[in-house]
Amino acid sequence: MKPPVVRARPADPATLGPAFHSPGSRVGGKERRGSGAWLPAKAAAFGPGATRRPRLGGGRGGQRPGGSSAMGSRSSHAARIPDVDSLRRETGFSQASLRRLYDRFQALDRTGKGYLSRLDLQQIGALAVNPLGDRIIDSFFPDGSLRLDFPGFVRVLAHFRPVDEEEEGNRDPKEPEPLNSRMNKLRFAFQLYDLDRDGKISRHEMLQALRLMVGVQVTEEQLESIADRTVQEADEDGDGAVSFLEFAKSLEKMNIEQKMSIRILK
Repeated sequence: MKPPVVRARPADPATLGPAFHSPGSRVGGKERRGSGAWLPAKAAAFGPGATRRPRLGGGRGGQRPGGSSAMGSRSSHAARIPDVDSLRRETGFSQASLRRLYDRFQALDRTGKGYLSRLDLQQIGALAVNPLGDRIIDSFFPDGSLRLDFPGFVRVLAHFRPVDEEEEGNRDPKEPEPLNSRMNKLRFAFQLYDLDRDGKISRHEMLQALRLMVGVQVTEEQLESIADRTVQEADEDGDGAVSFLEFAKSLEKMNIEQKMSIRILK
């Protein structure tokens, strides 16, 4: 029996990031085996194509209501960014990167309220068309919070900062694990599937993700078959679900550092 053909929605290719392949599925006419089914779309909404500042307040040149420049004075950014030194140590971002991200944060905060809401992030085009866009947005608002401040914004994005081999080699092992480490990137991906936060990905949760990420060409029976095979391949203890350690092991040959990194986030 030939494995089902799985195709992403036609509108999604630029936002899916790594292809969402199931073990033994066919994508684009070629059979793919392995554990690519687990890799979610990365938050490409903050990549180069999404950093263009939207026009704010109906004015020209990206002005905020009241006529002030949306960019502001770069020389004053470090002073205005809350806890800038602490954020540099915690996230690994350079001061220049924090300035750029602060510009982005302010651009998304169209009304100048000082924080972002879910609605602010939902207006990002790349997230709007991303099958896992709502789940990525959820990751910015843990524990049901309604407001996202700048430190919270950059802590999430720090997971997508590329790994610097020299920096990694010089890291003090007594220091906390960097947010952009391989394991923390995997933890971020894992929580996009583990919706009930019980520390395991069930067959039902896997099936929910597949429904979001494939087109109408795939029948429900085929989706269930893919979900079953994906979970069974990773489930080593036979409990019918995938723990984080099983999830990480299923992706041990995957170049997570490349798949879940955004080049501009350094």
